[in-house]
Amino acid sequence: MLLARAGGAAHPWRLVLLFALPVLALKLVVAATTFGTNDIIHWVDFTNGVRAAGPVGIYGLHFQLSFYNHPPLIGYFLWFVNGVHDLRIPINFTIRAMSSLADVGTALVLFEMLRRRSTLGQALTAAILVVASPLLFIISGFHGNTDPIFTFLTMLGLYLLVDRRAPVLAGVAIGLAVGIKIVPFVLVPALLIYAYRQGRGAAVRFLAAFVAVVAVTWGPALLLQFDAVRSNVIGYSGIGQSWWGFMQLGHWMGNPSWVAFAAGPGRSLLVLLCVAVPAVAVWRRPESVTVAVAWSLTVFLTLATTFGTQYLVWPLAACYLVSVRLATLYSFSAGLIMVEVYTRWSGGFPWFNASASEFTQPEKLFLLLPWLTLVVLAFQATRTMFSGRTGSAAGPGLRLPPVPMAVVAGDPRWVADRSSQEAVERNQNAAQQD
Repeated sequence: MLLARAGGAAHPWRLVLLFALPVLALKLVVAATTFGTNDIIHWVDFTNGVRAAGPVGIYGLHFQLSFYNHPPLIGYFLWFVNGVHDLRIPINFTIRAMSSLADVGTALVLFEMLRRRSTLGQALTAAILVVASPLLFIISGFHGNTDPIFTFLTMLGLYLLVDRRAPVLAGVAIGLAVGIKIVPFVLVPALLIYAYRQGRGAAVRFLAAFVAVVAVTWGPALLLQFDAVRSNVIGYSGIGQSWWGFMQLGHWMGNPSWVAFAAGPGRSLLVLLCVAVPAVAVWRRPESVTVAVAWSLTVFLTLATTFGTQYLVWPLAACYLVSVRLATLYSFSAGLIMVEVYTRWSGGFPWFNASASEFTQPEKLFLLLPWLTLVVLAFQATRTMFSGRTGSAAGPGLRLPPVPMAVVAGDPRWVADRSSQEAVERNQNAAQQD
């Protein structure tokens, strides 16, 4: 009955909005009535820097309390934030509002992807769980950073390439994503291989669009501020000691030699691993591309040698392409830990201004739960990529029928047949709801 009232099988995405818009409103209220974290102080410095020196010239500035390590598209984003600020809308509100809007987009994209791979109810459940994620609420609505924006663009690019067969738009989305954070660069080879398996023309269009966006957004900064971009953005290795994952385990063990190696030369091996494994998997089994992207983002964070609480959002949505149960465990365990951390940083409820400090020992210990969940997710995604067994929304351990190679070739007969089959299934689901 709820499905029918929300638009029925014809527009099931309205159900996602039915849950997402009230949560968005709450995030916007938080963004309008709180200051945020000390990251907001840095953003104010950066907006002043863009106003003084421009989106590219900001790389040549030295800030007393801040360190500008963002990819070049952020400079243009801050130019937009300044324009909004001229309309008397606070900087801390705009940044958090944009991230909150991105969360809505992420939920919608995830829903569209999952309803093609599982039932309508399972896709809706996953989307609502993303909407309700306490982790996303904290990072987007209160913390104040751009990580949720790049995760949305990454998911959008994946959806456009795989499900909409739109390589040009996909290349644009991924090109914009790497302009927000450099993390999605590790996904480009796998996505390019998938496009190639669709046809050489698709690969050319995807790559051309991606290169064009990167050239426009990165080109001026690389030409005029190459040294600063190379050292502060591409070569950024974090600040301070990481409290996350195996690095924290190493600190508890007395910092054996592998800790320094992982934080130094080992970082290149991590990047290579996150590039190579998904690329090989997609070459062998193109239909594994969605899980391969989830694997790359998951492993990239699992093995990360630096840490910021905002990093926790990187794999969250993509994890639902592997396992709804594990993704939800990760989302809510990380979110609940962040509730405790941000409460301490804010000096108690209600939150207004959170000043980040080192995690306490109990917080570091409890942070192992979401980390270990990602480890399990990575193993499950590995099995899915290379064997075809999946722990997707359909449930862990379910063997799904292999996707015909006609999908990779874009055979319109198979697409039409599948569309008809999906329409029947959606109508049956709607009837059951009624």
